[in-house]
Amino acid sequence: MITVTFHISCKKHSLTKTRDVVSVSKHNLRLFQSEEYNEEMIEVEVGSEVNILDDVKEIYEREFSEALAEYNKGKRSDRQIHDYLEYVSESKKNDVATEVILQVGDKEFWSDKTREQWNAMKPLLREQLEYVKEIVPEFKIASAVTHLDEDSPHMHVVGVPVATGYKRGLSKQVAKTKVFDQERLEKIQDLIHDFVEHQMKDHPEIFGDETLKPKEKGRNSDFSKEFYLRLKQQEYEKLEDKCQEKETQIEALDDTAKEMKQDIESKVDQYVDSVVNSEMKKEFMRYATLENPKTTLGKLVSKAFKTFKEWWDKTKKPEVAEKAKTSILQKLRESQTIVDQRKEQQSPNLNRNNLRPER
Repeated sequence: MITVTFHISCKKHSLTKTRDVVSVSKHNLRLFQSEEYNEEMIEVEVGSEVNILDDVKEIYEREFSEALAEYNKGKRSDRQIHDYLEYVSESKKNDVATEVILQVGDKEFWSDKTREQWNAMKPLLREQLEYVKEIVPEFKIASAVTHLDEDSPHMHVVGVPVATGYKRGLSKQVAKTKVFDQERLEKIQDLIHDFVEHQMKDHPEIFGDETLKPKEKGRNSDFSKEFYLRLKQQEYEKLEDKCQEKETQIEALDDTAKEMKQDIESKVDQYVDSVVNSEMKKEFMRYATLENPKTTLGKLVSKAFKTFKEWWDKTKKPEVAEKAKTSILQKLRESQTIVDQRKEQQSPNLNRNNLRPER
């Protein structure tokens, strides 16, 4: 007996944010290098061959633009939702999209099948896809890709589950938990199970006398190797993003540290120059004021200072002294004026105190 899979992405495999759709796009469309995958052995049935996120955006525009316009009508700009896809991705309350895996049989069943038998499974998967559209019309298909380069032929279907009748928020919203609740999911899987049973009877050239295992109640389906590979790829990409973020932070810290070091070195140089210049001036004045310098440098500096002082005393000193004297006298006059004003203000009070009769 063999199994039939109608697996809904959940938990770590959920397409909660737009970046999750990008990750799925890389895997489903074989946009990254892997020794296990062969791009020539996949077939895009629905959607783009380069970016599933663009297909999801088209569905959001088609399905939610009217409800979004109605919701935003009359609201302040800061309370409007300008991009519903971005809003869902950032809110984390709903998944932006849902992925379904369609598969019949496992690695053991397909291990001894011919390439012709594998290829014969492609139209059967397309039939299953059309049946899914029929029984779950609220699931708007954005992408469907058939893989023949792994352990078994299977199809990845990415779509947007849409529900209406909401009283809060948009009247029409993305709604994975509403479209694929437990009861509905079991009904869908039962229908798919019956549908695949008929396919198997119609194609003995693929399935021979094999029969389907009964569906186990309460189970979405078992995880396949496909999902573990996907999980590892997603974890690897998240680690890459974190590493890149840390490298950027380290580079920023290095730049800051470099700037701080340069700033400190500049301030140290300025301080050293200030100290050196101060000491130079002190040393120069020591030489300049020597009465009987003995060294050649001392005599040279002393003679130069005396010549400078003679010039200063004759030309600049009287001018500077006059300015200083004028400035000081002006300040004294201003101070005296302030004192006189205060005395005048206090004088009437003193006179009134003197005129009071003794008791």
